[in-house]
Amino acid sequence: MEQEIVELLKKQDFLGLEKFIDLLGTDIVKCIRAILNHSEEITYQKEAENEVFYRIWKSIASYDAKKSSLKTWSLTITRNICLDKKRAIIREQNIIPMNQVPESPLVDDYFEKENFLDLLKNLTEEDQLIFLKYYYYQDTPNEIAKELKMDVTQVYNHLSRGRKRIKELFDPSL
Repeated sequence: MEQEIVELLKKQDFLGLEKFIDLLGTDIVKCIRAILNHSEEITYQKEAENEVFYRIWKSIASYDAKKSSLKTWSLTITRNICLDKKRAIIREQNIIPMNQVPESPLVDDYFEKENFLDLLKNLTEEDQLIFLKYYYYQDTPNEIAKELKMDVTQVYNHLSRGRKRIKELFDPSL
């Protein structure tokens, strides 16, 4: 089934796209909703969905069944597009990450995120911001440094110092 869909997509046959959407559309939409789950981001879900299907349509030639399944390849594209869109929304709206606590009860790891945010309360505001950008929003140290107008080594120092502080909370003898 997957091979037939890939062949049709490579031929730019819309029947292949229809079959692809029937096969993986639900998984892609779930992935989009899981990543773009804040109230400010919900309006961007359909845009992300269109972008995902367009990117898959255009880049199907680069798909290699030996490296991954069609589902894995498609969800990787979906995840990357959604994370890029999430970062763009945050920058566009100048949202401070602490205001981005999940509100949706559909998020399975809500309590993990709550615990993460509780741990961050023990850090300085600057360390909190860097930790959120790095661990929660998955920004690279270079992106963080550029946005906060600091050197990349400073970002690494903040991350290291913050991890050490959090470890001390669990084992004060460190």
